[in-house]
Amino acid sequence: MPKMSTYEQIIHNHVVLTRTRQLGLLYKVLADPEIIKSTYQNDWYPDIIVIDNNNVLFIEEVATENSITEHERDEHWLVYTKLGYPFNLIVPQAKIVIAEQLIKGLNINKLFYYELNKIDIKFRQITI
Repeated sequence: MPKMSTYEQIIHNHVVLTRTRQLGLLYKVLADPEIIKSTYQNDWYPDIIVIDNNNVLFIEEVATENSITEHERDEHWLVYTKLGYPFNLIVPQAKIVIAEQLIKGLNINKLFYYELNKIDIKFRQITI
């Protein structure tokens, strides 16, 4: 992942936390990097792993403004699509068009965008 600014890291962490809380209403969710690293034995690990009855249901990656790149697609997203779990990608609203272009040919389960506002973060699924 490209080096994030402190501001971008804060936004990323807030989006992951909000998404984790949302999914946690229905499932067991792993999102703490140390928990994921110890549970998910791989060189790369996604931001969010959703589990039900000790089975991985799907994995999710939260992208930031500066991580919507060909390099990120090739180094991470492509790897996640080949792990055998449905892979969801979550991108900033401003980067939807670029993300749609970058994921062509990838086995993406669902594409979401997030929108930050003064009160909370909204997630919307994009039809791909």
